[in-house]
Amino acid sequence: MFGLIVATASQSARGGPDAVPVMDLHSDILLRAIDNGVDLLDAPPWAQVTIPTMREGGVRDQVLAVWVNSGLVTGMDAAKRSFQMIDLFEAQAKVHAGDVGLARTVAESDALHAEGRIALWLWLEGGAPIADDLAMLRTYHRLGIRGMTLTWTNNLLWAGSSNDKENIELGLNDFGKDVVREMNRLGMVVDISHVSEKTFYDTLAITTDPVIASHSCCKALCDNARNMTDDQLRALATNGGVIGINAYSAYLSDAWSAATDEAEKKSEAEIEALKSKFGGNTRNPEYREARRLLLLSKIPDESRVTLDTYLNHIEHAAKIMGPEHVGLGSDFDGIWAFPEGLENASKWQSVAEGLRTRGWNEKDIHGVMNENVRRVFRKVIDE
Repeated sequence: MFGLIVATASQSARGGPDAVPVMDLHSDILLRAIDNGVDLLDAPPWAQVTIPTMREGGVRDQVLAVWVNSGLVTGMDAAKRSFQMIDLFEAQAKVHAGDVGLARTVAESDALHAEGRIALWLWLEGGAPIADDLAMLRTYHRLGIRGMTLTWTNNLLWAGSSNDKENIELGLNDFGKDVVREMNRLGMVVDISHVSEKTFYDTLAITTDPVIASHSCCKALCDNARNMTDDQLRALATNGGVIGINAYSAYLSDAWSAATDEAEKKSEAEIEALKSKFGGNTRNPEYREARRLLLLSKIPDESRVTLDTYLNHIEHAAKIMGPEHVGLGSDFDGIWAFPEGLENASKWQSVAEGLRTRGWNEKDIHGVMNENVRRVFRKVIDE
């Protein structure tokens, strides 16, 4: 589709020296670390982004979300939770210093790669932890945070979310615009995944840097509120930004969502039994995995989400924006349903192989897998 295939068999080596380097814009593994005690090296099998899976999948750069449930905690309570997650990250990075390190610039990322280590980037998911204070934003930058998703699934006082139905027309107020300007000044990446259309266009109107949609998909292929319209994709490309394609099945396929809703209705008794088994804790990853397998067993084959479904979103975004504006943003460890063939970070080389099969050239494949995002990071963070 985007040029001649020039790949060799060795370039498909999974995780080997000839694997395509991967940069993933979004993982929630720190949430699993703080809530479930997951260690980056010695992790349970359900954990999706770990040192072994990253190594196997050829991951060189991984963005880690510092996520706070802004529907439950705000202000300094949200800040406290985020500081605890950053503290936990620093402990993990110290214990596993032979494998990973914090990257605050692309130059630092390159240095980590030269040492055979994986570069980990820190990112705020949602602006609640800055507690409506630009001084807090600057503090996060000093702690190594290099990007922030402006909202999560609910509106803030200063920015509207795509999933908050109370006021879907909310955009950036004056303080929200100051947040974007200060992020530009600091060299922090403005992330417009999760935001309302009004917030999206307000952001593009004032930013002086390219922005990123770290973990979103294409609304033309799946009509989910979290996805981006073709007009938004074009505007993002004009801005010089990148979309990281999300691996959550609900953002990839309307048919999957409909089939899952039907399967849930048919499985009410079995789901209740699972809840009882896990003490009613529906956030328990083992419960989530058992529920996923139960529902998957009841979804017809034609409604299943596969690697090809994920590749379709990459290709649609590339068609609308140009391949140089597309990247990867898995949402691993924050999602309970994902494509068959892209179950965790160990599978990333399958994406490169799938694009080759579809006729992509190596330059565009490397762009999607890592270089497009690194270009934006160099522009925003390093310059």
